[in-house]
Amino acid sequence: MADHPNAGLILLLSSDPSEQADPLRLALAARGVRLETCSDVQQALDRIELRTPDLLVLSPASDIRLETVSESIARLRAAASKPPRLVVLIPHEDIRLRLAAMRAGADLCLLRPMRIEELADRLHPLLETGPQEADRILVVDDQPVAALFASRILQGAGMTTECVRDPLQVIGVLERFEPDLVLMDLHMPGVSGIELTGIMRGHERFADLPIIFLSSELDPDLQLKALRIGGDDFLSKPVAPDRLTASVRDRLQRARERRRRLHVPEAIDPLTRLATREPFLKRLDWLIGQAYSVKLALVDQVGRSGQRAIVYLELDGDEEAMEVLAAEVAAHHHADDLAARVGERSVAILIWRINHESIAHFAQELLYRVSQALMTIGASPLVGGGWYPLTGACQDAVTLLSRAGKAARLSLMRAGESVGSAASVSPQDESLRREAAILEAIEAERLQLLFEPMFTLTDLKGERYEMTPRVRIGDGELLPPAEFVPLAIQAGQAARLDRWLLMAGLDVLEARLRHDRPVMLFIHQTLAGLEDDAWIDWVRDQINERDLIRLRPVIQFEIAEADQHLELAVRRARQLGKIGIRLCLNGLDLSERGRRVLHSLPMAYVRIGRAVIHGPDAESLPWLIKSVKGCGARVIATGVDGPATIARLFGAGVDLIQGPYVQPPALEMDFEFCIQEEAARF
Repeated sequence: MADHPNAGLILLLSSDPSEQADPLRLALAARGVRLETCSDVQQALDRIELRTPDLLVLSPASDIRLETVSESIARLRAAASKPPRLVVLIPHEDIRLRLAAMRAGADLCLLRPMRIEELADRLHPLLETGPQEADRILVVDDQPVAALFASRILQGAGMTTECVRDPLQVIGVLERFEPDLVLMDLHMPGVSGIELTGIMRGHERFADLPIIFLSSELDPDLQLKALRIGGDDFLSKPVAPDRLTASVRDRLQRARERRRRLHVPEAIDPLTRLATREPFLKRLDWLIGQAYSVKLALVDQVGRSGQRAIVYLELDGDEEAMEVLAAEVAAHHHADDLAARVGERSVAILIWRINHESIAHFAQELLYRVSQALMTIGASPLVGGGWYPLTGACQDAVTLLSRAGKAARLSLMRAGESVGSAASVSPQDESLRREAAILEAIEAERLQLLFEPMFTLTDLKGERYEMTPRVRIGDGELLPPAEFVPLAIQAGQAARLDRWLLMAGLDVLEARLRHDRPVMLFIHQTLAGLEDDAWIDWVRDQINERDLIRLRPVIQFEIAEADQHLELAVRRARQLGKIGIRLCLNGLDLSERGRRVLHSLPMAYVRIGRAVIHGPDAESLPWLIKSVKGCGARVIATGVDGPATIARLFGAGVDLIQGPYVQPPALEMDFEFCIQEEAARF
């Protein structure tokens, strides 16, 4: 594309091009892209005959017919010798319109109206404005004939390949060759393909690198194990050349799409041009989730030479100072780090370094560089820095981020002289002072409500969220329920906490109903807090006061507590059923305890925990789901971390999914269910 005479050219076909052309033209010009417009298909065909644009954008009228859209796209794509990529700006959300456009050859459909800057950000990455480098494939196979066979096929398809016969040398070749995909044999001397994949997935740099297994292994259990540990596909030897090429191209395209989604407007902060809080938490939650999976079975081995951590910078300054801080972060963090704006005046960087000393050195050096840069804008705003390691001691992304933020605020209080160390907020410090701080926070109702969406893989309709509380202690550290609920129960505060949470959830439902946005809300309650027989009457009164007769919450019980107080759980379940409130059993596993509670309580929903979904007993998941459905309940799967997991859960019969791939817990209920559920199906 380097010699293309119109590289960087977008042609906009719109029934009213003047409506958006001028501001879009300016926004694209700032990105080095030229925009031309036309008002009908014939004008567009004349332009294409003279010069083929790099990207064609069709913005049809609101009342356009589906047949007209299909016909227009077909004519435009047929006019060019090499059809350009095509984007359709649909005027309203209509799955039939999306399907008509995609079936006719559109590469992407976007819903208008959209902010001009957002539209420019979406269109710009789709341009092929420079020479396209050949995809780089690393072939790992100790058999020279097999490696040469695969390598020659892929080279014939225009790809660049390199072969490695000694699997123990792979990490060094990965760092030097920087492949886009790895083709991996299963059985090799010294280290198997499964073990090698586990090691690669433990490296931050290679965690998302596509891996296709190519092996003569016919055992389905071993093939499944290879996929579960992190493989993206499994091909059996001998493989047809066209099948090998098609599989590699398909996985490369999916990888490119994942990278593109990381940089869509929703994931980029407009002021700092860093990632936003949501993709940061998604990545963090995904890393936490790997602790439950055999994907990181060899993490301890890798962990001796590396450590993940969150480095956090907190600023006391204005937007200009924030731009300076972001520029320094962008200039000095590694390419494999993930930097994000996580607060109004705060930035976090998810990093991988050799040890704690290297992490502290990076954080201190970054704090120094930011401080020096801020001195150039006059008022010298203060900045503090801190860091916190990713350890197995905490399994909550929001809490990990808050602990790194607490360390940064401690540094800010010292005028940014040094970074706050991990030791200053050690999770092992369970002193009486800390317990008192938690109980005092519950007493003062310093709780924050987060909402995690669940979307359907079946025919269920409507919006669903799980309400997950956090307690704020000290200098802003947020604790997940697992860290404060047991203490509340022990201190006799469970009833107070439960009533606060239920009233807060009912207030949310009332507000949503008032704005004609009903939602199904799952609210946690402890059985220890429901011992008072007057509780059920109180619940009924609260619902009647808010006129929520048509919109009841779903009450969640933890399976461990339900088993401990089974008689009370059965009694409360029956009472709640009489007033139209359904129940969800949370944390089902393969234990006898789980089966006992499942068959004792009338549950409408059952949530299967991440440890089962990603753990070593994942092959028992279909049987467990069948048991749940035999009791008449819908199945929720949590900890969903990617399309492969979704496909596996869909095949097993799961009804609803939630997790980092869907959306981490957020302050607002702003998940776009229609768009996401259509994407999951199509």
